[in-house]
Amino acid sequence: MELFNRYFRYWACVLMTAVLAGCAFGTREATLIYPPTSDGDAKVAPDKVAKPEPREPKIQLLQFRDERTEKNLVGTVRNGYGMRTADVIAKNSVTEWVTQALKLELQSRGFTVVTGAPKEGGEAGTIVISGEILNVFCDMYFSYTGQVSLVVKVSNSAGELYRRHYAGEGSAGLAFAMTAESFAQSLSLALSSAIKKFVGDLEEKLGPPKE
Repeated sequence: MELFNRYFRYWACVLMTAVLAGCAFGTREATLIYPPTSDGDAKVAPDKVAKPEPREPKIQLLQFRDERTEKNLVGTVRNGYGMRTADVIAKNSVTEWVTQALKLELQSRGFTVVTGAPKEGGEAGTIVISGEILNVFCDMYFSYTGQVSLVVKVSNSAGELYRRHYAGEGSAGLAFAMTAESFAQSLSLALSSAIKKFVGDLEEKLGPPKE
């Protein structure tokens, strides 16, 4: 039995290497998505989705700044020997992707979110959220490793409340076909992880919703 297991693992490795080698060339163009897809989950009818209780304060969300050197590069493709053979390019705006994902998560918690530049001097009772994008990248070898890193700044009319770094990782699983969709899913999972850490901190800072 042990001999059979070794034999099986050997040929599985050989097969995987061959598959990776055959699919490793050609730039992938990934459309970044949010939230992550959940095709395997049972779908809930729209009218059955529980709506969150509205809560204060109102949030002014500014578009995040992209501090990465290569703005469109979001991943790399490797062959079965681990060599980098192709790039993964974002088809849509990374800054828009991050900002809209954050807006969606805040709204799902009951916050009223407005976008665009705030009024001069700020608006009393409004929280302003801004930030920088430090990393959005999905590497792969036998599996995907998506990473997202953000700095988020929270302010109000009196000034900055706090600024923190948030990072998340995500993976779409084994990299058999190395599709653009799998890279996008991995990055979406990574972004979700980072954003939910931030939203959890924000809710803790603001306290429970008022009755």
